[in-house]
Amino acid sequence: MATAKSTEEASAELNKELQALRDDLASLVGTVKDLAARQAEHAMDSAKETVGHVTERLRMTASEARHRGEEAATEVEHMIASRPLTSVLIALGIGYVIGKLR
Repeated sequence: MATAKSTEEASAELNKELQALRDDLASLVGTVKDLAARQAEHAMDSAKETVGHVTERLRMTASEARHRGEEAATEVEHMIASRPLTSVLIALGIGYVIGKLR
């Protein structure tokens, strides 16, 4: 009988340890899920921040390009207004060269 009781005690102890192991494993899985979720959230926040910076740089670059284009157009208009005959002759020459290239 002593052996049967020892076996039962050992079996009960083993079951307790297995349950503790299951609980620890479940806790570990939960911790890993939380960690993965936090890392994914951090990566998403970082990506959003980077996209925001790139978007702002593109807006600034587009605005600057638009401003420079407007300045160049204004300068060309002033050149044409100040030298109309020269401008017409240059336009005719460019048109002639383009026509010959085709």
